[in-house]
Amino acid sequence: MPCFTSRQNNSSEQLAEETKSIMDVEFKDLSFTVKPRPWSGKGLQKCVLKSVSGKFASGKLSAIMGPSGAGKSSLLNAVSGYRTLGVTGTLCTNGESRDNRIFHKLSCYITQEDLIQPLLTVQEIMMVAARLKLPGHTPEKRRLNAVHEVLNDLGLFENKNTRTEMLSGGQKKRLSIALELINNPPVFFLDEPTSGLDNVTARQVVQLLRRLARQGRTIVCTIHQPSASLFQLFDHVYIVSQGLCVYQGTTQNLVPFLSSVGLHCPTHYNPADFVIEVTDGDKQNITTLSKAICNGQVSWTQTIPLTTKEDETNEDTTGKTEERHSLCFQTKEVDVTASGSKGADTSSDGSSSDLHCIVTYRRMSQVKDLNYPTSTWFQFWALFRRMMLQISRSRMALQLQIVHHVLCALMIGIVAYKNASDGSEMFKHVKFCMSVILFHSYTWCMAPVLLFPNEVKLMKREYFNRWYGLNPFYMALTLSKIPIQVLLSMIFLTLVYFLNGLPAEWYRFFLFSLVAIIVCLVAEGLGLAIGSVFNVTNGCAVGPMVVAPFLGLAVYGFDFAEKISWVMNALMKTSFMRCGIVALVLTVFGLDRADLDCNDIYCHFKKPKVVLRMLDIDNSSVWTEIAALLGIMIVFRSLCYFGLRWRVAT
Repeated sequence: MPCFTSRQNNSSEQLAEETKSIMDVEFKDLSFTVKPRPWSGKGLQKCVLKSVSGKFASGKLSAIMGPSGAGKSSLLNAVSGYRTLGVTGTLCTNGESRDNRIFHKLSCYITQEDLIQPLLTVQEIMMVAARLKLPGHTPEKRRLNAVHEVLNDLGLFENKNTRTEMLSGGQKKRLSIALELINNPPVFFLDEPTSGLDNVTARQVVQLLRRLARQGRTIVCTIHQPSASLFQLFDHVYIVSQGLCVYQGTTQNLVPFLSSVGLHCPTHYNPADFVIEVTDGDKQNITTLSKAICNGQVSWTQTIPLTTKEDETNEDTTGKTEERHSLCFQTKEVDVTASGSKGADTSSDGSSSDLHCIVTYRRMSQVKDLNYPTSTWFQFWALFRRMMLQISRSRMALQLQIVHHVLCALMIGIVAYKNASDGSEMFKHVKFCMSVILFHSYTWCMAPVLLFPNEVKLMKREYFNRWYGLNPFYMALTLSKIPIQVLLSMIFLTLVYFLNGLPAEWYRFFLFSLVAIIVCLVAEGLGLAIGSVFNVTNGCAVGPMVVAPFLGLAVYGFDFAEKISWVMNALMKTSFMRCGIVALVLTVFGLDRADLDCNDIYCHFKKPKVVLRMLDIDNSSVWTEIAALLGIMIVFRSLCYFGLRWRVAT
């Protein structure tokens, strides 16, 4: 199988960086400690990894194995840099101390969940990746050619027009890999790539990873308990248990290693199952194996041809084996034959193995450019287009929102039908303004609380893999939602405004709509701030808890407004709902509105100014309240931004 990076058309300009360097990932005395959260009530720290060492070589498919809770994912996250808090030890690449900023530019991380943007076809999402990961000056046609080449190589070309949510589990996993192959990183980290897949699909995914590794990439993945046939596909295995390394080396040498410490695997027994059984909770076996392997500083290896008939039937497998030396620390390599004795560093046919697409080590110091391949504005435009396309295709959600706004508008409009000119129903007018603000507040606050956490997880992976920066994502997120907010709000506001019988004055209607739309933006900012920090479960509890004080301050004291102290008045100014209600009341009864109709003998609230004086807002201004709303909106959206910053940093 030819390298993905080689082009059939010699005249075409190279779009992605060629895999012409090997990236050996090394670590020494790596520890990971989880600190309890202050509110959890647990005062003890948990040490997940305990000074483990090891090396994942390029050109090989490496697996991290172990029982449940052994620290597999923690090790993968620590080595990849996906998690940095609580991680100590030495991380190296090709013997050099590692700079995570540079390493992230040369690696990618694929999570266990198939985090793929919905409502897009395979080709569309691949084109988004190509626009973000390839240089900005690359012509669109050549991006499309690169996308088609990767899809064809991974067997997804026939599904290029299929929506991502319609793909099977194996296809989603291959698409996750294809998205990262656009810029051809030399290092891949995958968390449980076979999770949730049947045996046949899991084997296909592992064979794909094996072929990619044969092209010179360093591929490391976690796997729980593979079958015997699946286990043999891995070149290198790193087994952890209770935070300690209990084996590192080739899959063929696992049984001889276990025999060397007195643990004999029964004949015709899956070695992967056996090593999990003997290390699952057995502290004595764990200690014995960890000491024998020096907690990962010893590697039981034997030379394996890096190009086999299985992987490249048309390639010559003869050549020289490239020697690898660790400059970071010396990992002891033990070459063992099937009988357990030391053997020569050659393949079974007497020839040395050959690794295609490999030229030399890439030193970390040679990578100078840490910038994204595209500008901030280019990233913003690509993300904005993607988000707008997704919004336009979520027709069911859009239809439900329209129905929701229309029905609620009709309910409020019927209750307050033609009451706007009735001078004897002052409190009904205030309740009408309250209902409009509360509707917008809850509608646009709770939706992000429920939906945004999943989007944050996807954003974190794309941000970590250097698709884009946080600033263009945040700008695109904010601006892409405004059109649909304005559309839905105007449907609601137009119905309630004219059903209520408010004066048909364009300036009054404009201010009425402006206040309500700004309240939408403020409420959405609060929901995004909550969703950026909490998951869906916790957000459903935190959301109402945060909104409740704003609601209490919003409805407080309208019947005795003149008796409220200045301290309480200042506190009420912090409620965006209160500001919205006051602004709407000023819009409804202010702006030199004519006297209201009244059939009673005496009508105290016939003049609109009396209503404003009764509510102690006669000296207030609509624009002052709008300015307060904008200030609160900036605060909430800043909290969302810093929440996203915190999420991508942890």
